[in-house]
Amino acid sequence: MVGILSYGAYIPMWRIERATLANASGGSSMGGERSVASWDEDSLTMAVEAGLDCLKDTDPKEIDGLFFATVSSPFEEKQVAATIASALDLRKDMYTCDVTTSLRAGTSAIKAAFDAVKTGSAKRVLVTVADCRSAMPRSTSEQIFGDGAAAFLIGEGEVIAEIEGFTYLSNAVPGTWKREGDSFPLEFQSKLDRGYGLLKDVPEAVRQLTEKCKVEVKDISKSALHAPDPRGYIDIARSLRIEPKTQLQDSLFAAIGITGTPHCLLLLVSALETAKTNEKIICSSWGEGSDAFLITTTKEIEQIKGKHKGTGYISSKRMLPYGRFADFKRIRETDWPDTRIRQSVIKYWRNEKWEQPLYGMRCNKCGTLQYPVARCCMMCGEKDNHEEVKLAKKGKVFTYCHDYLMGCGMLPADGINPCTRVIVTLEDGCRMWLEMSDCYLDELAIDMPMELTFRLFHQKEGFRFYNWRARPTR
Repeated sequence: MVGILSYGAYIPMWRIERATLANASGGSSMGGERSVASWDEDSLTMAVEAGLDCLKDTDPKEIDGLFFATVSSPFEEKQVAATIASALDLRKDMYTCDVTTSLRAGTSAIKAAFDAVKTGSAKRVLVTVADCRSAMPRSTSEQIFGDGAAAFLIGEGEVIAEIEGFTYLSNAVPGTWKREGDSFPLEFQSKLDRGYGLLKDVPEAVRQLTEKCKVEVKDISKSALHAPDPRGYIDIARSLRIEPKTQLQDSLFAAIGITGTPHCLLLLVSALETAKTNEKIICSSWGEGSDAFLITTTKEIEQIKGKHKGTGYISSKRMLPYGRFADFKRIRETDWPDTRIRQSVIKYWRNEKWEQPLYGMRCNKCGTLQYPVARCCMMCGEKDNHEEVKLAKKGKVFTYCHDYLMGCGMLPADGINPCTRVIVTLEDGCRMWLEMSDCYLDELAIDMPMELTFRLFHQKEGFRFYNWRARPTR
């Protein structure tokens, strides 16, 4: 059988209350809060985080393909999936593909992965889906949007959920759109999209799916559906005669907002986290039509519970004032990411194996594990006698300092923008010099637990550089 072998998710640590956004714009609050990607996060970095969560206890060299789905790619011309594959330390002889320009891209990628496994062209395919959309200031979307990512490993064997079937429907309603050069998504008429798009497409795709798979709505345990706002979920459930309290998966709107492309898949992750054996779950996206697929959980679902952070990231949060939210979303000018005294594109490309999948070296003479890789051992001076070793991604603070001259890092309340650097002793014994993220200045302490996180490091000559930073363990 072909199905889901594993799942993962990622929600940024930062949140902002919708009341704070409403006060800044002079409007009314929708209640609750939304997730906000940090200044050094985007859809690429969040996809890496979700992929790491999904591949926990899985050998990355066993993956045969990787799909990345988004409508907020950091590049208009550059394959992001290749960078994600490098950061996850996947094989070079594997298929990578970006699926984009539609909020249905995530479910389209799931279908493509399913087909690849079903036809035998791949055994295991990782699907990463992430969005970090910017909304027009003072618009309703500013409160609705949220940032996040989901990931699924599709393959054969001891799956946790078998994929029973797909249906898809195309409908060229105006919807939302974003042209080259636009800063924010645009829309024509939300009432038109709701009546002739959302409330027509999603119910129709789900009805066709239940007929195709010969199941009744009452047999569905949970429905993970995409809607552009909370009201849409209830309207779809009413149209399908789904019981909102028992059969409709919580929309997560109050906690993180609507995350765009990955949202229905984040809801699917949430449903799988509490699912029992032999439960049927429907997942459906929406965007110029609708994709829907049905899964049935197996006994393996019990073995995976608690192994992945998944939506547990939701409870790990810090609140933002509006000023910092505006900085993170580039609504106002800031001085980050820093462009001074940084490496060249050529050096970044040459050092890919060390900087993205994160390999260090172990000296074959004295046994010292060290980073970065160099010709000579920093301890005994032995030359060209070492082996490359993949480094751990957790550790503790050995020492740290705040650089007020360099800038670009953590932003304290007084507006000064220092760059905090830490030396972290990793669990494998290697010590790394790293820049810090997601932490206030007065919170750092010696022996504080740390984990490495893949982030936007800086920009230079129009190119975006990604590397690893340290953050407090979430």
